[in-house]
Amino acid sequence: MSESLHSLTRRNLLRDAARRGAAAAIAASGIGLLSGTAAGAGSGIARPSRPSPHAPAAADDADQYDILLARVKFASDTSVPDVWNTHPGAERNLLEALANAVRCKVKLPQGVNCDNPYYGEERHFNAVVDFDGAANVEDYPFLVMTAEGYFKFTASQKANLKKYLDGGGFVFMDDCIAGVNTDFFYQSAYKLLEEVHGRGSVRRVPNEHEVFHNVFDLGKIGLPHISGVNHGAQGIWRGDRLAVILSSTDVHCGWTDRQHRWYQGGNGRHTHEEAIKFGINMIMYVLSH
Repeated sequence: MSESLHSLTRRNLLRDAARRGAAAAIAASGIGLLSGTAAGAGSGIARPSRPSPHAPAAADDADQYDILLARVKFASDTSVPDVWNTHPGAERNLLEALANAVRCKVKLPQGVNCDNPYYGEERHFNAVVDFDGAANVEDYPFLVMTAEGYFKFTASQKANLKKYLDGGGFVFMDDCIAGVNTDFFYQSAYKLLEEVHGRGSVRRVPNEHEVFHNVFDLGKIGLPHISGVNHGAQGIWRGDRLAVILSSTDVHCGWTDRQHRWYQGGNGRHTHEEAIKFGINMIMYVLSH
């Protein structure tokens, strides 16, 4: 992905933290990882020249922030209620936890809190992109794609998805669950990925992979199971780099549920904390590859 020299210099700090792993990053920060606020004035690594991690947006967001999470807009089956823009508060909670963990500079989506609003407008996300054209995704190394229902991509959308992934991009595809035992989005995404990259290209991401260990050790649980059918983490690789993680377990709803109203002991076995930790691991993996 194209980056300015200034942006690259700042992001090297995050890449180094990911390579060092959890012990160094957490011990150095001294920050409550999932508290939603910093541990207190003066805590964390002394970087007086660095802006606040919650600084307001500038004209060129891709240049001003260490990581932006863009939501993918696409058409899907509307017979089930949750489409591409459900739960914009999920990204806010994840970015806030990330900034508290590693003192990076993030853009927090404004006007969202947990499930309010339930369906976001474009202004409620860091960015909204689509695969109708290739150019609008190039500045975003991490895309979030979710819905409940079946969907299909056109030939040009498939080509643009492939171009994005081949060029260094990453997509987290996460099924938003329509019921206790449904995986409609997952089935469509699995088919799409094999159409784009070839039969057999979607493979299980083993619990030994670094995405489960680079900041938080999730090797014992693997992909957090928030709700729905658990197929485990599936992935697409471009060379040695993991370019897609496909989930059937509603992880982004776990990011949303900071108040533990929905999923504490619900249909799955894991809750907000595990979902957030996995999200941070994914982001740090993307920034270090």
